[in-house]
Amino acid sequence: MSHSATNGPAGPNRAPFQYGLVWPLFMIIAFFGVPFFLLLRVSTSNTDPAVYSGVGWSLQAYGKLFEPMVINGLTFSLQLAFTVATISMFIAFPATYFITRMSRKAQVVWLVGLLSTLALSEVLITFSWQILLSKRIGVSNLLVLVGLLDKPVSLMPSFGGVVACLVYVVVPFNVMTIYPGLSRIDKSYMEAAATMGAPPIRAFGNVLLPLMRKPVATAYLTTVVLSIGAYVAPLVLGGPRNWTIGVIISEVATSAQNLPHAAAIAVLLMIVTGVMILSIKRIGGKGYAS
Repeated sequence: MSHSATNGPAGPNRAPFQYGLVWPLFMIIAFFGVPFFLLLRVSTSNTDPAVYSGVGWSLQAYGKLFEPMVINGLTFSLQLAFTVATISMFIAFPATYFITRMSRKAQVVWLVGLLSTLALSEVLITFSWQILLSKRIGVSNLLVLVGLLDKPVSLMPSFGGVVACLVYVVVPFNVMTIYPGLSRIDKSYMEAAATMGAPPIRAFGNVLLPLMRKPVATAYLTTVVLSIGAYVAPLVLGGPRNWTIGVIISEVATSAQNLPHAAAIAVLLMIVTGVMILSIKRIGGKGYAS
């Protein structure tokens, strides 16, 4: 009895496990709690030209959140995020499905190739797209060769250029998120649907997608979160009308020298992102365990 009491759940053996949770808790507080507290503190400060972070206490910065610049930037960011997420899912899901139907060796080759793209800097990818969309050596020159354009033109700044670059960035994330769950789905599901007379497209939509609802929702959410605060691609490939809320925050903080206002916009962005996370997670439901 004494041995059981000593080594049971309440005994000394549980102490290392409890102490092991201290470090993750400290990391969460240090890298999330403290910066978020400082962000809130700055957002509730009065703007002072002599003090970059503001002084005193005031909700003046939050009153400016209803300015057209902020509302338009947030609206555009949401539009961009959902556009990128939708297009990337139409590309990533079928691509992942075909990868899972390949041999194990071919799957490894494809996954390693996709992982290698994740090692590329977003800055490098964005400036590569800037070259692709340029007038002198860009895609428009190929369109001239095939007769779709009369002469080379610059395809930036444009909304399409920003979307194309971000889709390229997020598709590997989508594939890696969907792959584990999709690779574990038994092929017999699709075979059974075909046996019962369902065309491939109908079986894909009525059988496979419902099973993958949770991984798809997770991948979609990841893309939305990555895109809504995008900074480099909208700044380089888009004009002022294509600036996301992240670019606006930077402009307010650096050009306008109004850090409290920028902090308040950042708090608004975090709230909107949190609401979207809860909403998309609720839509995803349980689905298939990824």
